[in-house]
Amino acid sequence: MSTLFIIPARGGSKGIKKKNIRLLAGKPLIYYAIDVAKKIASQNEVIVTSDDDEILEIAKLSGVIAYKRPSSLAGDEVPLDPVIIDAYKWYVERYNRPDLVVTLQPTSPLLSSETLEKAIKYMEQNAYDTVIAVHDATHLYWFKQNGKLSPLFPERKNRQWLPKLLKETGAFVISLSSNLDKGIRIGERMGIYEIPEEEAVDIDSHIDWLVAETLLKRVSMLFVVRAGMDIGLGHLYRSLVLAKEFFGNSIEFFLLDSDVKVASILENWGYKWYSGNLKELKERLGDSFRADVIVNDILDTSRDYVEYFLEKGIFVVNFEDLGEGAELAHLVFNALYERIDVPDNHKYGYRYVVLDDKFLIWPPNDFRKKVQTILITFGGVDQNNLTQRVLESIKDLIIENSIKVRIVLGLGYKRMDTLGKVIEEIRADGGQVDMYRNVSNMAKIMENVDLAITSNGRTLYELAAMRIPIISIAQNDRETLHVFARYNSGVKYLGISCNVGQEVIRNAVQSVISDVEYRYNMWKSLPYQDIRLGRDRVREEILTSYRRWKLNAYNNW
Repeated sequence: MSTLFIIPARGGSKGIKKKNIRLLAGKPLIYYAIDVAKKIASQNEVIVTSDDDEILEIAKLSGVIAYKRPSSLAGDEVPLDPVIIDAYKWYVERYNRPDLVVTLQPTSPLLSSETLEKAIKYMEQNAYDTVIAVHDATHLYWFKQNGKLSPLFPERKNRQWLPKLLKETGAFVISLSSNLDKGIRIGERMGIYEIPEEEAVDIDSHIDWLVAETLLKRVSMLFVVRAGMDIGLGHLYRSLVLAKEFFGNSIEFFLLDSDVKVASILENWGYKWYSGNLKELKERLGDSFRADVIVNDILDTSRDYVEYFLEKGIFVVNFEDLGEGAELAHLVFNALYERIDVPDNHKYGYRYVVLDDKFLIWPPNDFRKKVQTILITFGGVDQNNLTQRVLESIKDLIIENSIKVRIVLGLGYKRMDTLGKVIEEIRADGGQVDMYRNVSNMAKIMENVDLAITSNGRTLYELAAMRIPIISIAQNDRETLHVFARYNSGVKYLGISCNVGQEVIRNAVQSVISDVEYRYNMWKSLPYQDIRLGRDRVREEILTSYRRWKLNAYNNW
């Protein structure tokens, strides 16, 4: 069936002045309706009817028919039907008579051509003479009549149990041309077509405009992570937290060379996920998912790996990447491992920590002169069993000073048999040791902790955000590169684990718990406020850099 698309666009507007030619996400508002029509029809099947010369000039630039309506149809009080019928008759006299006439409103810029094509096909299949766009607006409504309020629902229920209430969106009205020949758009055999909520946005106010612009600026993001019981879940959890900062955008996860058992975590968070090797990742990107931004939280990357995404025109963001691929990525965040000669594409240090929500909700700890609670946590697999080594080193201090101990173990910890014996020995001597595993709220565990003993991973920053003085031991060579542990006065760094014996650990703990002034200076030196702002910085850096890159015609970084 031949179809004519008519786009009515007045020059005057009470809510938003000149809104049809105002730039929305970089394009005139009317552009979006014209673009949708042109994806379905030829240029001589699209007509813009307007009283405004500027609007008509934009229509001409777009290659569609520009028709200046009579002044009698340009007033605020004129309904839409006579405007559409006038443009239809003008078109028939000069071109041909179409089978269908589609009214497209410029105020629905998120309507997709796919949705409109489905609606046209729906009308044909059901032999309707009119189809109107609607969306689900089921809520508890009230109306006022003769000064009296009455409910527009039989009884109060949760939204999902209420009778469905559909609202016209104004996005489109599809009519048989025979209707317009009779001087009407809405015929007797009318159908409704429900469109997606986001496409139903109808711009009438400044708030509507902001919503539409936000939706038009959404990006597709793919988070690529490595995770598993053996390698730990830190990268996955950081990516999950960061993904929340981009809520509302299109987000998917890919578990690269990972234990698929951890996929249940993604499912609990409601994310779509895939898994496999590098070949399968490339196949995913070559399939239906178009990524604007890829976030790699897999540690070191190769040049070939990053080049692949660059060649596909994807903005590349890497975390904790010390590999050759870091030189090519658009952005590299490394809160843990700093360097002096920082490249322009690298963001280093504690100012770029991505903390879980709970560390932004729980208040930092106050300083107490006496150490009442010590936290021991080495997370992950604790490859050197530092948890047990520390506990054995300080068990006499725990008893002598009546200190409570909290131990947090990672899911991969495998020394429970020997650790359990040490804990029982301390408890037998009157000591209090509480052990936690698979902790969902680490900030709560850190509440009222006076001293923590940990490795040189992300937990350092969580402790610092909670303003807890820290004794730190590096698990491996990579962790020795963590500058914060070495140079911040809130951390007493003991070195790499192979060089740290029980006497060194005991003496360090003894000095911190006995020297109140020293521990107070540690507490005061922790940049807890700056660390809590890290998530905001990372989000804004990614968005700002991505948009700047996208606007750069030559991608000349």
